[in-house]
Amino acid sequence: MQNRFTISLKLTLLGAFLIAHSLNANASETIYHYGDGTSGTTAPTPAQSAVGGFAVVNPETGVVHGVIVGSIQYFGGNDRTMSHEYMGCPAGCLIVQQSTSDQNGNVAGVHGPNVTYNDNRNVFQVAESNTTQSQTVTESASNTSAIETEVSVSRSVRNYEFGVQDLTNTNGVFQMTEVAPAQNTSAQIGATTKEYACSDREMICSRMLSSSSKTIVEESVSFGERSTSTQVQEKVIAEAKNKVREQISLILSMLERWLIN
Repeated sequence: MQNRFTISLKLTLLGAFLIAHSLNANASETIYHYGDGTSGTTAPTPAQSAVGGFAVVNPETGVVHGVIVGSIQYFGGNDRTMSHEYMGCPAGCLIVQQSTSDQNGNVAGVHGPNVTYNDNRNVFQVAESNTTQSQTVTESASNTSAIETEVSVSRSVRNYEFGVQDLTNTNGVFQMTEVAPAQNTSAQIGATTKEYACSDREMICSRMLSSSSKTIVEESVSFGERSTSTQVQEKVIAEAKNKVREQISLILSMLERWLIN
């Protein structure tokens, strides 16, 4: 299953460099500097010009500390290492290809403490942390009272992985596969409904103007694994969670990709 929403990762957009050229003292010929470190008077081939995003990986922890732009011809064998410290990764860190440049020549990369590299499988892995979303809905209002329901969705860690990305026609967007979605995720839906009382002098009652409030109902529904929208609705109704059921459309929209469409 491919990632279809924007996850909150560190995405680095790097300006891809071109193979530099310079004129010699006699201005009679152009000297090209190729991506493999050599030079010559022949224009570089597409392979010599190709660049990509290369992850700087700590070999001890597997964490991707950063992403650099590099020549695919020179670094593409994944057999090079950093000669100096880079973004907290000490000298000797691995240089591993993560992507190609996109159709505009730009290079993108994914890095951070939640991004690791699995050398045995040659894949990168991303762990998205626990998230909680909440939204308050006013169910009714009058001059003297307002009833509001706060719906919250808490979701557990989700894990993704991806191989080397060919970004030629993707505008730098990474495609990731979720790992075992039915087993490694869970969610809890909660709804708290309160009534706010205001004086007769107020034109419209609101939480800010209320002189008192009371909790009418508190409901929650837990899901131990990924579920479809139909399964979520069936469970909510089966457990007679009235206030949650009344806000089912809100719940489904907040769950986003936690649901299997």
